[in-house]
Amino acid sequence: MAVHNFNYTYAYVSCKATPKSVSDRTLIVREITVAITATDQADSTQSITLEQSKVVNHNHLKSAEILPESFIQIDNITNQQMIDWFTEGVTTEDLDGYFTWQLYGWEEVDPTVEE
Repeated sequence: MAVHNFNYTYAYVSCKATPKSVSDRTLIVREITVAITATDQADSTQSITLEQSKVVNHNHLKSAEILPESFIQIDNITNQQMIDWFTEGVTTEDLDGYFTWQLYGWEEVDPTVEE
């Protein structure tokens, strides 16, 4: 068999925040959790929804004395912005392989591997 192609929808679930530093208690997002629904493009009856979390790397803020002008206060961040940050750097190919494995099993992803 082979890796399947999926259509994806995302729903924001939650985030965890941490203070910028010991001296600056401004909260910054450190982890985002979203629910990802993957629907097989070849068979729309095959679908799976999983919650996934991703750590947001803010190392560039640790040494900055002030927050950048583009900084958004945590209370003003929209669900879509959280989803955009979560999906940044995530490819459909990576997701297709992962969700094929989750929905159909490892044999579907790599049938040459024997137990």
